[in-house]
This record gives sequence, structure tokens and C-alpha cells, in this order.
Amino acid sequence: MKKEDTVLLEKINDTPAGDKTLFGIKEVSELLCVHQQTLRNWERKKVLVPLRAGDRRVYTAEHIELCRKIKEFSGKGVPLKGIKELINKI
Repeated sequence: MKKEDTVLLEKINDTPAGDKTLFGIKEVSELLCVHQQTLRNWERKKVLVPLRAGDRRVYTAEHIELCRKIKEFSGKGVPLKGIKELINKI
């Protein structure tokens, strides 16, 4: 990890608003039992927008909760475009 990435992560972790524990894409994919490429695809379709630390994607607890909702809707056959619309209404 580059020095500027570390500084960015420290700034994010120092914010007082709630739990700002950060997770990498590997941790999130393992936690949710989805492939890392699935998370990248959700980002590409703008359903999920992770934070960035340089080139790395970093996720908060809120991102993980959103991923769980996306996975649930997807499991029910809702296409990503529909999921994006549903999430925007929440």
C-alpha cells in the first residue's frame, strides 16, 4: 500500500460518525460468498460505489449491508437495473 493510501485510510477511519471499519474486496467477497468479479460488476453498473484508496476498493459496513440487499434482490431474479432503482428509492 502506498503512503498516500495509508493517509486516506487513516482519515476515513478517524471520522467520528459511526463504525468506519474498512474492508478490502477479498474480505467482502468471502463474507458475502460472492466472487470478487461480482462486486466489480455491481460497481461497473453503478449499483454499488465503494470508496477508493488509490487503486484499491474499500468497503464500509454500510457497503456490506447494501451488498446483502443487492444479493437478496438478485437471488429473487431482479435484474441489476431494477435493483438500482429499488435501492435509490430506499
